[in-house]
Amino acid sequence: MNFYIVTAVVFLILIILYALLPLYNKVSPTIGGLPMFYWYQTIMLVVTSILLLIPVLLVKEPDENKR
Repeated sequence: MNFYIVTAVVFLILIILYALLPLYNKVSPTIGGLPMFYWYQTIMLVVTSILLLIPVLLVKEPDENKR
């Protein structure tokens, strides 16, 4: 699959998830004293990292000079 297509799809997914701000911009529920907004953003950091790693791993070419 083309790297640019996969990356564009991943970015669209992330844009949609981050555009849901009005749905998660609330004080309750809290986890560890943090409002929902902060823990959603923290979870999204991990989700974003994983989703952006997918295109890299899909198109990674084996290193021919590997010893």
